[in-house]
Amino acid sequence: MDNLTNCNEFYSLSLLPVGRLYQKNQNRFNLLDDHVHSGVNFFSTAQEIVQDWQSMGEEIMEFEKSKQEFGAECESFNSNKKGLMWRVANAEEKLAHEKHLNADLQNDWTAACERSNRELKAVCDETIRVNAERAKESKEFDRLSAMYKEKESEVLDAQKSNEEVRARVAELGKTVKE
Repeated sequence: MDNLTNCNEFYSLSLLPVGRLYQKNQNRFNLLDDHVHSGVNFFSTAQEIVQDWQSMGEEIMEFEKSKQEFGAECESFNSNKKGLMWRVANAEEKLAHEKHLNADLQNDWTAACERSNRELKAVCDETIRVNAERAKESKEFDRLSAMYKEKESEVLDAQKSNEEVRARVAELGKTVKE
């Protein structure tokens, strides 16, 4: 990458359209800073999602274990006491329980995804806001710097004209004395 256009094209797939439009006017170092911050936020969010997946996996393993134990107990009871009718009723009950559990897990997963999406959106919006403030402050600094240089040159010009006037007065003083 040897210019800003190539840099923008390279990062365009990892940014929201709003971010791409904003970054077209940014310099390469600001783009790299933004990319690093976004990467850090992405990896921390990914780590949270992986931790959620792991905890859900543990819950599923516990459920599977208890389901197997319950199944073993039911089989021994069914073979000894009830028979086919009780097994059908038990299977329907298990199915309803599984459907309920799967619906709960799906709701938990959806909530986790929505939460992570909100967090990523908030981080992206904050990054764009901070960069806009930085650009605004940079423009203000440039304006004040130019104003300072202008005033400084006016002061130097005034000092030069003051010295010229003093030299002229001294010259006239010599002329008057003669």
